[in-house]
Amino acid sequence: MLDDSPYLPVVDLQPLPALLVAPRANRILKVNPAARLLFGLDTAEARLSDILVSATGDMAVFLDAVAHFGRYTARALQFRGAGEVPPRVQTYGVQLDDDEVLLSFLDLDDLDKRSREAELEAQQKGGLMQWQKIYGFFREVEVQNHLILEAAGEGIYGINAQGQATFVNRAAQEMLGWSADDLIGRELHPIIHHKHLNGEHFPAHQCPIYASFRKDETMRVDDDVFWRKDGKPIMVEYVSTPVYDQQVLAGAVVIFRDVTERRENERKLREALDEVKELQQKLEQENDYLLTEIRSARSQAGVVGVSPAIRSLNAQIELAAQGNAHVLVSGPPGSGKSMTVSAIHEASSRHRRPLVRINCSETNAQTMEAELFGHRRGAFPGANRDQTGKLLMANNGTLHLDEIADLSKNLQAKLHDVLQSGSFQRLGAGEDTPVSLNVVATTSRDLSAEVRAGRFRQDLYFALNLFSIRCEPLCERAEDIPYLAKHFLDRMTRRLRLPATRLSQANIKVLTEYGWPGNVRELENVIERAAILAQGGRLEFDFHLAGTSPGPGPDVVLTNEDLRDLERKNLENALARTKGKVSGAQGAASILGIAPTTAYSKIKSYGIDPAEFR
Repeated sequence: MLDDSPYLPVVDLQPLPALLVAPRANRILKVNPAARLLFGLDTAEARLSDILVSATGDMAVFLDAVAHFGRYTARALQFRGAGEVPPRVQTYGVQLDDDEVLLSFLDLDDLDKRSREAELEAQQKGGLMQWQKIYGFFREVEVQNHLILEAAGEGIYGINAQGQATFVNRAAQEMLGWSADDLIGRELHPIIHHKHLNGEHFPAHQCPIYASFRKDETMRVDDDVFWRKDGKPIMVEYVSTPVYDQQVLAGAVVIFRDVTERRENERKLREALDEVKELQQKLEQENDYLLTEIRSARSQAGVVGVSPAIRSLNAQIELAAQGNAHVLVSGPPGSGKSMTVSAIHEASSRHRRPLVRINCSETNAQTMEAELFGHRRGAFPGANRDQTGKLLMANNGTLHLDEIADLSKNLQAKLHDVLQSGSFQRLGAGEDTPVSLNVVATTSRDLSAEVRAGRFRQDLYFALNLFSIRCEPLCERAEDIPYLAKHFLDRMTRRLRLPATRLSQANIKVLTEYGWPGNVRELENVIERAAILAQGGRLEFDFHLAGTSPGPGPDVVLTNEDLRDLERKNLENALARTKGKVSGAQGAASILGIAPTTAYSKIKSYGIDPAEFR
């Protein structure tokens, strides 16, 4: 039993304040009178942790050293005293058996009063002899290797088993800003290694340098920080190697290298590579959009025509382009809204930058937000890399928000904030990104009615409706049909290198008598199909894909569902003609006059399997 310890009488025989402790049980077994006065202990029934002021980790390091060496001395430990101020003590530990340690305390304040030097000589003889022996060993190492140590470019210093400096070479002094006289004999960890780069405290018991002689193994660290005398950090990599004096562990030698400049260069290189990667991704995405714009070649189709409606449209496009204000373009499906957007962009001062389109009705709100704002890697599940959003891709250019009425209320609010502040944040990023762009929104709905119904934000409506343009249906401007038909025919002939084909008067009569429920888009599709399938320069128009031949006139109104059915049937017939081929010169996308990516998107949205047509 601990209470029956044979070492209890030994405590009262100690000339210094002394405690008999059981560290594992955190108990104080015996207190001599001097210790009772020093620490204000009334009874031995106390815990060791009750009087400890230092970190428990520091006490654990000390007790490990006592267990390892059999006896050990520490000056850095602090304990609560009888007064308000903790006494300055030097602690001696002697391992009596596996469970019990005798702690003796030299009261340094009391020693000052009674001539510390004389008292230390009498009471610390054993400890001083050990220090002198270890110091002599390190001094001998320093003398024998003086030329090497002073010539070395790396910082080198030695510490004893208490962490006190025994020698410091010139390179270490220059790197740390401390002289050897400043450091020798002092514990180094609280001076140069006391906190991490982020300012967090670095406890000594966690220090790899201490671990090297506690665990008796060489410790290598590639990314750490030492602190100079002027308070500035230096990035270091170091090796701490245990050293022995006559097979007894005496301490460690630490060799370190200042890698601050190298780490800074590595950081700059990583940032530069990240920036290059981001720019590369942005350029690739911009290139994809530019290629799509080139393939679709719609930039001038919206202004082709001679009707009063087109002349008015041309004038409005010119004004919108010069004013550089946000524009709202409305009109029925297929009436040329996208062509009008392209014409505004081409006529504006931003025409050298991309025209970036985003369809507000094709994706869900979360996907739309990521597509619009971009995201950082890890911003959400599946975000495996940084992604540039279309807002940034359209910077200094034009952003086309197609079918703006389908945008969710949450994204409407965020878009309004972007238009007001001129900046946005990527998903997963904390910093604002400034952006300058011209927004042209298109809609086939009555947006003012959507505002009144509470489905569209009024503030965003006012922000977008600075300049309003209306695209009239094709059936109300039949005089434009011959000009549009010729434009589409010439473009398709050039693009696919088809034999030259001309529109006859009979062709024009058939086209002008048709009602065009699908507007300009339907006319474009009909002409392009006819150009591809032309035999001997003769054009034959296939209207059955959009309804009946020559069919509904201007008085017939189709619902949105009717138009979707027509589009689906049109897409299926195109796939049937191309035997399921979607892209390429003879693919369905080419026949329909749309980009392959758009064709694939529509095929997916309608649940059509191209393989069924092969």
